Amino acid sequence: MSEYWGSMRRTALLLLTLPLTLLASPSGRAVPSPAVLTAPDPDRAMQDFLKAYWDADQGYFLAWNRSAPFARPSGSGPVGGKYTDFWWEAQLWDLVLDAAEREPGNTMYRSLIDDVYTGFVRAYPDWRNDFNDDLGWWAQASMRAYRLTGNPRYLQQAATLFDSIWPYWTDASGGGVLWRRSGSNQKNVATNGPLVVTAVRLYQATGEQHYLMRAQQLYAFVDSHLTDGQARVYDNIENGELRRWDFTYNVGNFVLAALALREVSLDPTERAKLLQRATDSTDWALDNLTNAGIFLNEGTGDGGGFKGVLLRALHTLSQTPGLDAAVQERYRQSLRDQATQVWNQRRAADGLIGPDWSAPHEGDVIESLAAGTGVAALQLASPSLPARIVVGDGRYEAENSVLEGVKSSAVADGFSGRGYVNTFFQSGQFVEFHVNVPQARRYLLKLRYSAGGGEARRTLTVNGASRKLTLPPTPDWATWRDLDIAIELPAGSSRIRISFDGEMNSRGWLNLDRLTLGDLK
Repeated sequence: MSEYWGSMRRTALLLLTLPLTLLASPSGRAVPSPAVLTAPDPDRAMQDFLKAYWDADQGYFLAWNRSAPFARPSGSGPVGGKYTDFWWEAQLWDLVLDAAEREPGNTMYRSLIDDVYTGFVRAYPDWRNDFNDDLGWWAQASMRAYRLTGNPRYLQQAATLFDSIWPYWTDASGGGVLWRRSGSNQKNVATNGPLVVTAVRLYQATGEQHYLMRAQQLYAFVDSHLTDGQARVYDNIENGELRRWDFTYNVGNFVLAALALREVSLDPTERAKLLQRATDSTDWALDNLTNAGIFLNEGTGDGGGFKGVLLRALHTLSQTPGLDAAVQERYRQSLRDQATQVWNQRRAADGLIGPDWSAPHEGDVIESLAAGTGVAALQLASPSLPARIVVGDGRYEAENSVLEGVKSSAVADGFSGRGYVNTFFQSGQFVEFHVNVPQARRYLLKLRYSAGGGEARRTLTVNGASRKLTLPPTPDWATWRDLDIAIELPAGSSRIRISFDGEMNSRGWLNLDRLTLGDLK
């Protein structure tokens, strides 16, 4: 990816520790969803997306919706960033492939496969790029296009790209392909995971044994050096430092790699192990990278596309032979929930979807990568979904919510999820939860917290209405307590903010673990 989007990715990678001011309503007020619930419509979502972003004359997707008066501060895509860059366009090509797979007889989607590729080659005829992950995404998508269309140019392009990337494998840090061709020794899941899938597909298409051997090498590196060996998938290793960042696309890439390799493994024990690794990582993500079962908001820029990779992994798992029926149904239900939630939160004016799937989008600009990822959720779910509000289990982890000025930690024992929010003691800091409920009525809200330094006072704001909140002390920071609060909520989406407000006499230190809404039936 480019220097600009590389830096944007760095911002996204620190979501758990940096402020996310742009993701929250300034006042904590609710933003209206579409007034009437309707059944999700994947074709309508795709048409709205194409209307906003597809430039048929250029054969290329715009970086942001054409109705928005917005210019990126800098951009590596064509026309100074007006159009998407390497990685974004590859992800949006995957979206077109999702739609074509869902509706094989749709001639428009079939034509779009060729049109996107042709437009990209026109913009980048020499495929020059310093980032191996960008090239790898195109290699993987090219193999997918080949399997869908049978067009040999896609097979040839995938082989050419893969063969140009492979020389950047080094034995340092246990192996793996370098993220960049110059200036960095980083090796990450985003580069090596998709290459596993591409190598397997090339082996299946050509029968050339060296592709299978390279797929095995790549997977072994990722599994041994970029996971915890059980379920958690990390991000990268650089200068000898393992960065244990949690992102949905890392899990998705690892799962897709394991499933692809399983397809060509002849050893029943190895096949079982690969499937177990895939399901364990997927289950970990569903338990830890969600709020109330909906994938967390990973920000704008590159982060807006992360969820799409995990969606495709869920879809693949839901159709994997040999998987327990109950497990498959869990994955299908998650896909149904993601798609329904996305549809409910689309913007009423133009049908576009922002990066936060738990609340309506604010502002004019919605970047095409984020919008396309939401549309992908609708393409990958069941073909027919009813109109409903998705409420999940009512569990909203603080570390997965909108954070302003606070940080997350996992030092004190006894927390739920991946951690909790701390360094929460100054005016202007807040945690905002985006919740969804089925009916307009009173609900029981439980705040799980610790206040080992004594009583803490904060402000509770529900859809713009504020009140003071007193949280009694706990014996120490490893002892957690629930504070029960009765609140009135409208049907659908609401914003609940816990903030430090000096003008309302907030004081004391506080660790905030999660919010739970009860009686959701």
